[in-house]
Amino acid sequence: MKAKKSLWVKFALVVALAAFMVTGAGCGKAAKKIAIGSFGGPVVLDLLNTLLDSPNARLLKEAMPSNILLVTAAAEMGQSRELYEVCAFLYTSYGMMIEDDDAIYAIQLYNIGKKYGIRGLCTNPAFAKGWDEGKKIPELVGNLDQRYVMGLTWTGLATGLIIIHQMDDPMALMGLPDAVSLVKRSVELNQNYFFGVGKAFLGAYYALMPAFLGLGGGPEASAEMFDEARAITDGKFLMVDVFQARYLSTYIDDRPGFEKLLNHVLEANSADLKGGEALNDLAKIKARYFLSIEDELF
Repeated sequence: MKAKKSLWVKFALVVALAAFMVTGAGCGKAAKKIAIGSFGGPVVLDLLNTLLDSPNARLLKEAMPSNILLVTAAAEMGQSRELYEVCAFLYTSYGMMIEDDDAIYAIQLYNIGKKYGIRGLCTNPAFAKGWDEGKKIPELVGNLDQRYVMGLTWTGLATGLIIIHQMDDPMALMGLPDAVSLVKRSVELNQNYFFGVGKAFLGAYYALMPAFLGLGGGPEASAEMFDEARAITDGKFLMVDVFQARYLSTYIDDRPGFEKLLNHVLEANSADLKGGEALNDLAKIKARYFLSIEDELF
């Protein structure tokens, strides 16, 4: 009860501060966007950086719901690109944390993350115009520059993870071009963003897409992309190994490779990834889970 009270106190403080900044600006909607965005963006990103480098994934996972509520409230009032992007990141990241226990809930989180991601991308006038005209995302991503790397990445990952959890649904598969074009554009602009998570996602995508479909997939392309993702942090971002084991090793029926990758994750030092210790701890949790269901995967 005490923890819940603390959450609502924090929520009330954010709402009160947001209201003060809006009314104090006195310049209508435009001033509202600037006030909330300029305050919320840096503070929220500092908070996220602290969480991501926390000593374990449980702390990160348990802190996520309250932070999602706070940032969502700020985003709805501030309507800034930065806060929309942080919402996309938070909903997608939290979905990844709980997907092994509750895939249905995770898909719901990914859909919300995708929605906020699109809203962030639509702060670009050219993208928004094309979106309103009904153009497809692959036609629009070229309008987005370096400022949109975060939005591109997490919108793409949210879209792709929805598909990965619904591979037997033809309607879900129709979103593949969107997911790939979003992530590919983010990689073109900054392949190092978030420890190379974009390339790790593409490695998983290539593993799932047979080469004969002509969509850039296949085991060789997948292995190459995972190697490129791994090189970005010199192998310190352990989620790359987890993705490779789960998607490529299972696809090519490489059980020894699967075990080798996941055991390496469990033996590695999570703190080696500066700024992402909690992410590596999450990778260890996923590694243990995938090893526990190994017989089902092969």
